[in-house]
Amino acid sequence: MVIRLILMMGVFLLTLPMAAFAAGAADSQADIEALKKRVDELEKRVDGTERVDERGHRLHPVHSAYGLKIGGGVTMTGQGVYGLKPGNKQPGAAALSADISIESPVGADGRVVGVLDLQHGAGLTNIPPLFKSPNGSPTGTNADVESFDDDQLHVTEFYYEYNADDAFVLTVGQMNLTGYFDANAYANNERTQFLANAFVNNPAIEFGGTDNFYGPGVMVTYTPFKGVDLIAGAFDNNGDYVETFDSPFSMAELDVKTGLFGREGNYRFYYWNRQGRPAASVADTANPNDPALEKAANQGAGISLDQELTDGAGVWLRASVQRHKVAQSDRFVSAGLNFKGVAGRSEDTIGLGYGVSFMGKDYKGYLADNQPSFRTAAEHYVEVYYDAAVAGATENTGFHAAPDFQYIVNPGGAANGAKVFVYGMRLQAFF
Repeated sequence: MVIRLILMMGVFLLTLPMAAFAAGAADSQADIEALKKRVDELEKRVDGTERVDERGHRLHPVHSAYGLKIGGGVTMTGQGVYGLKPGNKQPGAAALSADISIESPVGADGRVVGVLDLQHGAGLTNIPPLFKSPNGSPTGTNADVESFDDDQLHVTEFYYEYNADDAFVLTVGQMNLTGYFDANAYANNERTQFLANAFVNNPAIEFGGTDNFYGPGVMVTYTPFKGVDLIAGAFDNNGDYVETFDSPFSMAELDVKTGLFGREGNYRFYYWNRQGRPAASVADTANPNDPALEKAANQGAGISLDQELTDGAGVWLRASVQRHKVAQSDRFVSAGLNFKGVAGRSEDTIGLGYGVSFMGKDYKGYLADNQPSFRTAAEHYVEVYYDAAVAGATENTGFHAAPDFQYIVNPGGAANGAKVFVYGMRLQAFF
């Protein structure tokens, strides 16, 4: 509203000399209509300088030339561990990542988006084993670390999106599955929010695609009326473009935007189905000795919600279940608080999160048979961070510095395991 008012005043001042010579009510009305049209055009240009992600969240400014838009960010993280036994000490570890987003319009209603990623540094590697999913380690300490660790740029996303009308969007290509499903306003971005994997996406979802959740597929978003979105998609199970249609990963989600208590809120309900997994992933299932789990189906359902409470505070929650016959952890619940505008700094943010992963009964049975001394328990995860926006930065612009602290109890479900305290720092620059 403020931008619109400023634009209208500016255009009005520029056109004032001409308006002085206009006469009659008809001419004045024509001038007003022309003024409104010019303001609308300028507003579109302002909106076009901000990149919007798959779910419509503002990310960071992009530079535009002849319709082509480009932007990105660089993330540097450093982490250390306290509380390990002397013979199992983990030296501090750093990691660097960078992403470049390129977008180009295609026709009047379409666009092509490409995302290039660079990641170097494996992060912490010598901490006690945490719960794993058959498709990765979603309760790891640094969600910004990808499976590739080299100096090359990787094409992680490349897709075409077509807006048929205000209610229907079709997306086809290679996508980041977590960018569309299980979103959360306060716990979904490892660059500006929580760093631990468990608070970026739900670890009780066995996402398809690669180890980093990238893969080819098709997705449809339907908005029957304002405030409600229906999202459904089918994707390559392993992200390797082999047998793409034989055993896909599919997922559907209902998103409801509310105005409870006069505050913005998002309530998401989803169901997913996965048919099999790579042979190497059987080692991370409920029974690593059972080769039949390579082809076993896994399903799950869950919720993700975020609710604004005041101008500077919000609450979030995630909960989900999956098959105990396939996964080591079959249930997960997490919740937390978000505070923005702390210590008199309008763009600084504090986030607090707590999550618990419950061990499935099939995995308990496997451990009892193969590791009788293993005492099982739920894995508890706590994280707190302070994101400081430096020198006039906003949520997704400029430079940010964020100290981060994580505390893990019963890692990997081991009741007699070491309690792990992870401390670190994240530096983020958007360009």
